[in-house]
Amino acid sequence: MKILSRLSLVLVLAVSLTTGLMANGLNLNGTGAKSDAMGGAFVGLANDFSAAYWNPAGLAQITKASFSLYGAAILPSGSYAFSAAGVDAKSVAKAYMIPGGGYFQPLGKRVVIGIYVYAPSGAGADWNGADLAALSGGKPFRWHSMLGIFTASPSIAVKITDQVMVGATVDVNYGLLDMAQPFALGQYTEELRGLAVGGTFGLLVKPIKQFSFGVTYKLPFTAKLKGDVTIPAAPLVGASSDVDTGTRKATWPMWLAGGVAIKPIDKLTITADVQYTNWKKMQTIPITFADPTWNAVFGTGGPYDRVDELLWKNTTMLRFGAEYYVTDALALRAGYTSDPNPGPIETQNVLLPEFKYNWFTFGFGYSSAHFVVDAAIQYGKGADVTVPLGEGAMPGVHGMKMWVPSLDFTYKF
Repeated sequence: MKILSRLSLVLVLAVSLTTGLMANGLNLNGTGAKSDAMGGAFVGLANDFSAAYWNPAGLAQITKASFSLYGAAILPSGSYAFSAAGVDAKSVAKAYMIPGGGYFQPLGKRVVIGIYVYAPSGAGADWNGADLAALSGGKPFRWHSMLGIFTASPSIAVKITDQVMVGATVDVNYGLLDMAQPFALGQYTEELRGLAVGGTFGLLVKPIKQFSFGVTYKLPFTAKLKGDVTIPAAPLVGASSDVDTGTRKATWPMWLAGGVAIKPIDKLTITADVQYTNWKKMQTIPITFADPTWNAVFGTGGPYDRVDELLWKNTTMLRFGAEYYVTDALALRAGYTSDPNPGPIETQNVLLPEFKYNWFTFGFGYSSAHFVVDAAIQYGKGADVTVPLGEGAMPGVHGMKMWVPSLDFTYKF
């Protein structure tokens, strides 16, 4: 009963925290302040609660029942300039809160079970319509997007031997897509939601104390997102209403990662990961409508086709991290990530912007017999994307940079 009450607390806290992410606007790079500070190079180490995301085999290293909370704030600064139209715009300044919460319980010396609820990925943006009015006939419209997921991951990890661990999660994903933008008939808005189930599998091997390596595989899954689409001008083209039910199918890609952790001296750990994402699955996000007239006009192949075209390509991310224990309780951390751009200039736009990022990360951790506190700060600078006139839907210069502070807390029972 004690385990069930603790799991219930995790679920209640996680649901209350996730309400703050409904306007999240940028790609996320993982979860857990310790891994954040180490550049996300965590697959070969995976020695805290965030292993549920990075490599669930690492959960087998948990020796005490523990409860963890994680929080991060994305502080983006986007820019878009198109001199031919007199546009020089900045994205709306906001702090987007990213949650996480988990509970893990050893069962004997070989098995650990638990659950982690978090927000692993998303993309989008928010802009002042007046700044972009030159792109919409001089009239200010709403420009907003959010494509993301929340995930609940019941987890199990097994220590097969003292050197070999395996783990798996069932990932129950809640997907959401919010979109508001002008098009040929004026304002267009959609708010879609849906569920999908995936899974994560991990292997962690520690042949000696000074070295470990891991492999993680995340299954692809397709979310069927359904909800209201609003087009005030729809009756002008024969529709019976300005609101209809739209359905999109969005495929989140397969993710494969390998990582190592090396201890050249007792107080220092160095990590490195190679992480591959099958973004090619995100070519388009098609939409269908309940009303046949809507489907004929706004569906695939219609005169006002609302299919979102991405044309993304597969990417390989390189991550590096380091951790040094100044004392037995205090650790300093740093890292670097090379994060390539999956999207071509042909589909670059201000609502789902994609950039090649260089991330620099720093942080610290403090631990005692029952408490662990980790903090991190990440700075990401996106390389400007220049779209020549006539080679994309939104010509001009697109830019992005962001700060991401994060903090987590773990209590060991």
